[in-house]
Amino acid sequence: MKRFRFLFPVVMIMMAIVFNFCKTEDNPDTVIQKKCAWVSGRPDSTGYGMILYSDDGGENWVRQGEGNPSLLGVHVLDVWAVDDQIVWAVGSKNVILKTVDGGKTWVQVQAPANNPDTELSSIYIVNQTNIWISGSGGSVYHSTDNGNTWTMFDQTFFHNGFMQGIWAITPQKVYVVGSFGNAARRGFIGYTSDGGATWDSLSPSGNYNKHQWIGVTSSQNTIVIYGLTAHLMASTDGGTTWKNDSLRAGGGNGGGDINDFIMLNPQTWWAAIDMGQIFLTNDGGSSWVSQETYQGSAYMFGIDALDSQFALAIAKGAIGPPFGRIMKTVDGGTNWEVKQSYKSFLTKVSFIKK
Repeated sequence: MKRFRFLFPVVMIMMAIVFNFCKTEDNPDTVIQKKCAWVSGRPDSTGYGMILYSDDGGENWVRQGEGNPSLLGVHVLDVWAVDDQIVWAVGSKNVILKTVDGGKTWVQVQAPANNPDTELSSIYIVNQTNIWISGSGGSVYHSTDNGNTWTMFDQTFFHNGFMQGIWAITPQKVYVVGSFGNAARRGFIGYTSDGGATWDSLSPSGNYNKHQWIGVTSSQNTIVIYGLTAHLMASTDGGTTWKNDSLRAGGGNGGGDINDFIMLNPQTWWAAIDMGQIFLTNDGGSSWVSQETYQGSAYMFGIDALDSQFALAIAKGAIGPPFGRIMKTVDGGTNWEVKQSYKSFLTKVSFIKK
């Protein structure tokens, strides 16, 4: 973001306030929707974890946090934008990051365990104070006071496994998914209906836990858990009953991995899958459309959307240096365009969560 000098301090302050906010829709007859977004990623040649910011819906990007000791050597794996000022991120070395000024400054938040080997992979924020985080070693953290204090749950319940995804259906009902074991890692699904006071696990029919789970998401009473080899399971009644399913996505071993999944409503879902694939359904998964990205064998790691037309996705080349690409669609995925490319392994993208 460019900075300008002004002769009058008052004008400077006023302009700084203006530049602090994301760009919005120009049409005064529509609901104002801020178009700022953040992207997380692993360190590049500078040695600092990657956090990228756009204030114009992904057209242009600037880097945040370069040179900040909090990001040195940190693989930033997930990011969650509460609003245009408050953003959280998690990553390797058991690092929890937060900004309260739109990313001008990032600080580390004290984690509940002093274990630098822990890789935190997923964050979900119910509101500004109710935060859930999951990661390796069966790590599941919860804070109800904006990260000032944390509860760390029994890691043995989660088999000390890699809890790769976490999602709060309600402030009390939370799902944690991942895998455990050595070479043949099995999927694991844990859930709580009382905010973490007690936990239970879910064993789907047909041995559907035979593959690793990557993430979980929801909209109203519809929940989707997704994972390796294009397999997923869905519930339309808040988790009472489940249907095993899979996508007809190309890739080895039964299909490409579903790396990220968003639900705009109970009917409209987008899935980001290996082999450069993005799939869309407008009927709650009854039928799917494969969208052309022209990314070849690239891994599609992240996706988020403002609405049914406007979305951003993250790709990484499967061969050669880890070039991360930020892609954008403004027509519901009919066309995807690469907006930026970086010499870094980019992971996830987040618009402001509504």
